[in-house]
Amino acid sequence: MKNRVFRILGILLVIIGISAVLYGTYNKVKTDKAQKTLINDFDNVLKKIENGDIKEPESAETSEKNVKAIAILEIPKIGLKVAVAEGTSDDIIGYAVGHFTGTALPGEVGNCALVGHRNFTTGEFFLRINKLEPGDDIRITTFDKTYTYKVTGQQTVNPQDVYVLNPTKTPTITLVTCSLNGKQRLIVKGELAQ
Repeated sequence: MKNRVFRILGILLVIIGISAVLYGTYNKVKTDKAQKTLINDFDNVLKKIENGDIKEPESAETSEKNVKAIAILEIPKIGLKVAVAEGTSDDIIGYAVGHFTGTALPGEVGNCALVGHRNFTTGEFFLRINKLEPGDDIRITTFDKTYTYKVTGQQTVNPQDVYVLNPTKTPTITLVTCSLNGKQRLIVKGELAQ
């Protein structure tokens, strides 16, 4: 009887483990597909602007939860190229990096704040931003221009420390993600290069 209980528990644990891996893999495949669609659509809209076919769109859209790309974020040091969407809801940051509504847009005076996941099941967009050092490039391409920011530093804060989103007097960027244990937030700051 005792052996049977342990066998059943063992089988249940294996099933749970396999389910967790499959769930994470499914989410990653879905997110990667949505990202490719967002980036391709964004690039197509840029080409239409360059050709004079359209003047100034608001976004490029994917069918996944109607996520709309407003920019492309690139961080060469960590090999990141990802679409940025307006807003920070779970639907948005499950498929793209989110722009905190109400913060500055890329290139504007103020604090352009972006949020992204850094784990396998919900998204790996900011998985390696802890590798960034002062002087590293962060590029954001909008429908009208590419802006390059230089990393100035990083810090770890508590989730309630929202001062990191406060407006600034110069064009700055703030990347926000969870610490690996999920209890704190990793913040990377940068300033617009002149």
